[in-house]
Amino acid sequence: MNKWLITIVVAMLLFSVVLVGLFIMREYEYREVIVGFKELPTLLSSLIEKYDGIILEKNEKINAVLVKIKKGMEQTFLDKIVKESQVEYAELNGDVHAFYVPDDPKWGEQWGPERIRCPVSWDVETGQKSVKIAIVDTGVDYTHEDLAGNYVSGGYDWVNSDNDPMDDNSHGSHCAGIAAAVMDNNKGIAGVAQVSIMAEKVLDSGGSGSFSDVADGIVHAADSGANVISMSLGSSSPSSTIENACEYAWDKGVILVGASGNDYDNHVSYPAAYDSVIAVGALDQSDKRTSWSNYGEDLELMAPGDTIISTVLDDDYEFYSGTSMACPHVAGVAALALSRHPDYTNQQVRDLLVDTADDLGSVGWDEEYGYGRVDATFDDEVPSAGPVLKVDIHKLTRIDPMDPGDDEPEWYYMVTAESDSTNESEYNYNGQNEKILFWWRFVWNSEYTWEVDKTHVLNVSGPIVTLKIKLMEHDLMPPDDIADISSDATRRIAQFKYDLKNDTLIEDESDRVELDGSWYVTNGELDGSTNVDENDAKLWFNLSDNYDALVVELDDQYFGKKNEKITITGSASGGLPPYNYSWDMDNDGLYDDGYGKTIKWSWGTSGAYIVRLKVVDSFNQSEIKETTVYIDDSPPIVEITKPKGNSLYIFNRWIFPLPFRTQIIGSIDIEVNAADDAGISKVELYIDNGLKTTLTETPYNWTWDVKTLLRFRHKIKAVAYDNAGNSATNTIIVWKLF
Repeated sequence: MNKWLITIVVAMLLFSVVLVGLFIMREYEYREVIVGFKELPTLLSSLIEKYDGIILEKNEKINAVLVKIKKGMEQTFLDKIVKESQVEYAELNGDVHAFYVPDDPKWGEQWGPERIRCPVSWDVETGQKSVKIAIVDTGVDYTHEDLAGNYVSGGYDWVNSDNDPMDDNSHGSHCAGIAAAVMDNNKGIAGVAQVSIMAEKVLDSGGSGSFSDVADGIVHAADSGANVISMSLGSSSPSSTIENACEYAWDKGVILVGASGNDYDNHVSYPAAYDSVIAVGALDQSDKRTSWSNYGEDLELMAPGDTIISTVLDDDYEFYSGTSMACPHVAGVAALALSRHPDYTNQQVRDLLVDTADDLGSVGWDEEYGYGRVDATFDDEVPSAGPVLKVDIHKLTRIDPMDPGDDEPEWYYMVTAESDSTNESEYNYNGQNEKILFWWRFVWNSEYTWEVDKTHVLNVSGPIVTLKIKLMEHDLMPPDDIADISSDATRRIAQFKYDLKNDTLIEDESDRVELDGSWYVTNGELDGSTNVDENDAKLWFNLSDNYDALVVELDDQYFGKKNEKITITGSASGGLPPYNYSWDMDNDGLYDDGYGKTIKWSWGTSGAYIVRLKVVDSFNQSEIKETTVYIDDSPPIVEITKPKGNSLYIFNRWIFPLPFRTQIIGSIDIEVNAADDAGISKVELYIDNGLKTTLTETPYNWTWDVKTLLRFRHKIKAVAYDNAGNSATNTIIVWKLF
């Protein structure tokens, strides 16, 4: 059989036309695809025709063929052909054009925008002037040749109390250039976004400023129409004034971005650490967190921050390093997001930046890299991110003879994964290419048992996948024999249903299998047949995937008072991001979009309210998590139950009642009873108006050592707080005798 095959292959090669010219780019009625091979296979035509392609030209010097594909089917062809083991690449035969490169002369010195994929994003959107970034810093040199074109007035100088926020340090101008220096003006650099920039000067010429000036700058920027506020400044100490200013801006729909700090510390600086601010750390050119970049539980995103060139005073340009440089990269990307999606809320933009960040460090969020490096394309194009089914074929063997004379079979098989909108297949052939002079031919291996040990990775688009395995034996004269590896007597192709969410076969919808250690074994004789002429065979396989079940997290309970906004934050993991978040706040089964993963809500009546968060991933899988919100304006019940009123205690023991007051001799255990429908958060115990202890768990007991106290009148006060913040007090008077 193999001799006949070789004869036919050689004959075909002798009559083939060798085309060695380069492919010419031109328009065609049908779409054309170029397929590049590691080496041109002997069964080239069969391989191309398998996916409905027609070979137009071959270029043997570069091992490539030009293929004609029916219009509209080119992407399907590309997706399938590229999975063949012989194929090195496949691409559309389109027009050649240069990648977008700004004409700014220092573009070649900017590694930051390249690293966060700005050039790709700029093919879609470079930015809209209606979007405004406020630089809250040392001011902005609005006369700079590379900033003037994007600068707008309206800011303020809080240091000198005037309307001229001119930079006298360069730090603010450097940040402004990173975010929004003018592009394609044949000057300097290119900013991340071609949007408007305004300045709030809150730092003096030495780079220092006050809490009040920073807060004033944030509020003024929000009131002046800023969409994004970039804050490359910070302190290790929190400020309620600045935090309130950030909350004010966030509530007005502003996106706030802050630098994590350069203190070699595992705590993010303020204001970046506040919930309303996106905290940004710095990366070097190796995508490693710089040693000085602060990190910790509040870190959200990373961006280039080491050796960054940008605008400084006097129409000049310098390299700076710091999380101050990382911050405006993210601010610029946020402005690009708003330019693309002008209807997005600040929460939606924040979620977009988080969900499409390029993961660094440990998988998912981690305290050193947050959610990863900001990505200006918002496409989350990570090869491993899409759902795939992995089919491991271990080995296969024949049971019945496949050839006349019981010759050893020449095996090959096809695995197919069918799901909602995808149908992907891969072939594997038992053989290898052998070189003959200056070409290659495929030589089959003939053997009863084929030790395959190959993994096939197939894209899927739904949580339930139908897997088909078709095992064949190559014959010189078609059609090839199909081996029976199914337990279904009506077919030979093995078929299984696989659940990606639960990582398991759906037994009642799958062929019956045997187990051999960790391997599934599909066997043609499991249909009850035992005849030797039925082409029965066995195949060992296993299945896995990269899809984790969608998990939604939400605190079990929230507490608050009437008409006060309560912040409720959920999160999602697993599934296929990005996620869509929607909320049912009225317990009516209707879900509202537009709030993102965090919602602020108030209720006007005391009571318990059910809130549900629904998360839908890009796989269209959804999960719902509910929580209970307790609205309570009633104070808790609190009572000091020991010592009792009008009693005598000696060394912690009640002796007998007294007619007019409580007296104690020696130390005594103070016991408090506290209760509330919303639950008790803590009980504070005071002796003579001095706080002695705070109790957070029942029983609310504390031993009062009275040895050093004067023999006199003393006041015991218990203050109980419920989870909604209401409080109540109970006080008793005791007299120490000895």
